[in-house]
Amino acid sequence: MILLLKKDGENEKAQAALIENGILAEIFISDDDEESIAGNIYIGKIEKFIPALEAAFVKLPDDENAFLRIKDIKNEYLNFFGISKLQECQKILVQIKKEGGNTKGPQVTTNIGIPGRYIVYMPFSKSIGISRKITNENDRKHLREVGEKLKSKYNCGFILRTSCVESKEEYIEKEAEELHKKWEEIVNTFKRSRKTKLIHKESDSDEFVVREFLRKEVEQVITNSQKLKVISKDFKPNIPVKLIESDPFEEYNVYKQIQNSMKRIHELPSGGEIVIDKTEALTIIDVNSGHYTSSESHEELSKKINIEAAKEICRLIRLRNIGGIIIIDFIDMKNEENRLEILNAIKSETLKDKNKIEVYGFTQLGLLEMARKRTSKSLDEKMTALCPVCNGTGHVMSPKFVIERLLKEVKNKPKNAKEVIIKFHPSLKEFINKDLLRKTFKVPIHIHFTHLDPESYEITWKI
Repeated sequence: MILLLKKDGENEKAQAALIENGILAEIFISDDDEESIAGNIYIGKIEKFIPALEAAFVKLPDDENAFLRIKDIKNEYLNFFGISKLQECQKILVQIKKEGGNTKGPQVTTNIGIPGRYIVYMPFSKSIGISRKITNENDRKHLREVGEKLKSKYNCGFILRTSCVESKEEYIEKEAEELHKKWEEIVNTFKRSRKTKLIHKESDSDEFVVREFLRKEVEQVITNSQKLKVISKDFKPNIPVKLIESDPFEEYNVYKQIQNSMKRIHELPSGGEIVIDKTEALTIIDVNSGHYTSSESHEELSKKINIEAAKEICRLIRLRNIGGIIIIDFIDMKNEENRLEILNAIKSETLKDKNKIEVYGFTQLGLLEMARKRTSKSLDEKMTALCPVCNGTGHVMSPKFVIERLLKEVKNKPKNAKEVIIKFHPSLKEFINKDLLRKTFKVPIHIHFTHLDPESYEITWKI
């Protein structure tokens, strides 16, 4: 695996891309217009409890409202600050759990977690978590012992990240001490402050980008920034780092691969197809055989395409940062063993994902259910905008109905009209029957395909 790190200028934000066998697997593109707030810790104020929703609205700086579920108010939080019960207008320490969308505000929690390079410091937890990517039992046993030692010292929980495997225990302990001091500063600021404000930023700084993307599997780093080269060597001294003058994203065809990943239909090497449709509530993915032709049995053919699709679907979900509920409609298979093989392929591929994924299995209708934790905006939200014509539906009025509506305009024809000018959208060009229009309007007609809206037209009568 190759990690590409780039900066358009030393004062610009870092961007990163992970390349697996020449194929783009994951991308981080900073949003210049809107910074990521996932992981930020704020002093908020409880605006109102909504019993029907089992939640509360929390006011953040700039009068932004966040959503706090009652179950995300930890008892350990209340005990730590000596609070028996939270009330409206009371200040509260919260962390952004999920960023908001187009119509929703961010979701917050009191279950604070402060991430470092090796560990996540969890002040209101007493559990020790080990990264699911660490599969070696001896490594897991050793790291659990390290975690228990830290828990005993700081009286809180920890999550030990994948990078712990390659690290000395003393480095982990040192970072735990640093995160503990950072937590103490946060608490002191919270106790002193009365107004809502940001007190800890989980930023998309250079260090953050390198920390999150320079993983165990990375074999080489390619960057156009001297600063990113130094940071990479600091994080992983033995990693080969190549400094180039050109844009590393251009060198590895990243931009084109991003553009291709945003398509609705994705062709598989075999000729099968994946169709991705995002809705407000969930993402639906359909797998079909497409142009795949073979003399094999339907069951074996379906199995081949489905396994190929399972791997590509997991890559696209990870690359596009698709979160929430995901439903996959694989090609039907009757053999239960084949279904199990597809399920195992999905579970194996999701281990590459840094976001938590739950795979629930097949429903009675044969649909595979899974859910991916949503924290930051998806690539779709960052790189696309709502269509001003169809408003995101993907559909506009049929040309047939646009033309039918136009034909009714003949009743508005002035008695002394000598000619008419009609402007259509270019997409209607092949649907226009000029002879029919001349017969209907009974005056000379001038047609132009320069109108901007495919659902309407512009008509001008010449007297």
